[in-house]
Amino acid sequence: MPSATTSKPTAVPVRDLKDTARFCQTVRESNGPIVVTRNGYDEFFVLTPDLFHEYELMRRRQELYAEVDAAEARLATGQGVNARDALEQIRQRHGL
Repeated sequence: MPSATTSKPTAVPVRDLKDTARFCQTVRESNGPIVVTRNGYDEFFVLTPDLFHEYELMRRRQELYAEVDAAEARLATGQGVNARDALEQIRQRHGL
């Protein structure tokens, strides 16, 4: 599996998309994202499915870590509620 953290993008001019077979081969053989450029500027990125899923997993992990950090900060300032206490309150409120 390609490593999302260590690979650099490969730049390909938009005109190279005309040869789709060669472009697909470039994408498959790449260890990172392909940057398609137009007039020297980034136009869009192309990723293999494996690399896309790796990036998506990294993004979701970062979101989860941010939520955990925020919850820990709330607990540290007394704004949070212990999960067991909250569950007990729910049980009492609903007669469970």
